[in-house]
Amino acid sequence: MNSKFISRSLTAFFVGCNIVAALTACSNIAEDERMLVVSTRVVSDSIPEEPVEVDSLWEAPVAPVERRVLIEDHTGQKCPNCPDAARLIHDLQRQYGQLIVPVAIHSQMQGIMEPEGLGNELGNTYYNYWHMEYKPAGLVNRLDGGDGKVLDKTIWQFAVPFALEMETPLDIRVKAVQDDDDATKAKVDVKVICAREGQSADGRLQVWITEDGIIAEQDDMGTHVADYEHNHVLRAAVNGDWGEPVSVSGFGDTREFSYTATLKPAWKAENLSIVAFVYNDDEVVQAVSRPLKVNNLNN
Repeated sequence: MNSKFISRSLTAFFVGCNIVAALTACSNIAEDERMLVVSTRVVSDSIPEEPVEVDSLWEAPVAPVERRVLIEDHTGQKCPNCPDAARLIHDLQRQYGQLIVPVAIHSQMQGIMEPEGLGNELGNTYYNYWHMEYKPAGLVNRLDGGDGKVLDKTIWQFAVPFALEMETPLDIRVKAVQDDDDATKAKVDVKVICAREGQSADGRLQVWITEDGIIAEQDDMGTHVADYEHNHVLRAAVNGDWGEPVSVSGFGDTREFSYTATLKPAWKAENLSIVAFVYNDDEVVQAVSRPLKVNNLNN
């Protein structure tokens, strides 16, 4: 997609959202006075599941797919407002299901570093790269909102439906299986496929490991919660901090990548997922999250 078109469209769309964010930041707004996002999608009580088995998705025929939205949520265990961002992401998942690919990125700022906490050097790298100044804040498909790609959480609910409407030429498929003989290893296979006639994509493929269901402390609006459940926490990058080049051109053109990922003993393998996405200077072109298939939980 033309970068100038993206910039003009997003600037026009987000300028109003930024005004809303400025007016509502650090304010207590009554429930009946809050601005709501109107959507034709029905919000359910649970997050919709992918209707097809992962192995079937790996081998499925090439066809155009919907764009998924990567939300990079920069967060911290000592950040009192960060749980609100996590709850917003959960609501977006309930509304849009597997089209939302969330990643919680913990770092030193308002965080607790590993091994005691969830912050890590990878999170520091990304936090510093995006020149962040506060939490919670994040990126929604790395689209530029006019003042940069870092968006206040109050804007995410507006940015997500906008991003979902953008067509993508790519399908990304992931198959990840824990090693039968070595529980500290996993084989990760990724396909990047051009799924639209007459289109192409150039960028970088990034592959991350995330973990759900981590019980650890969290500041929630000034209240210390000892048993807070942290989800989609960024644990590691499989193919380097910034991924590797990938290019596909023409319907069905495919690039395949294979990796051996190292799983730390502190991680629960059954709660791990692989997040893969292709990005360029303008945006995240496509993203996907698939659970790690665990072969032997006793190892």
